[in-house]
Amino acid sequence: MNRKTLEEVVRKTIKKITTEGEYQKYARGTFRKMLEKIAQGKVKNTAPFTDDPPPRAGKSPPVDGGTN
Repeated sequence: MNRKTLEEVVRKTIKKITTEGEYQKYARGTFRKMLEKIAQGKVKNTAPFTDDPPPRAGKSPPVDGGTN
């Protein structure tokens, strides 16, 4: 292996490691933000969770109409 080939290999390796490190830093930051959001507790943040659930019907009346 001559000097030029070795230099190319080293440059490619360093570039690859640098790129992976940038993504790792991004991923670590998003994970930290997610954990902070979870730690806040009962924070309603999106539409399905901000609306109150619709009222549910109660139990059915007795079969004989409630007359005993």
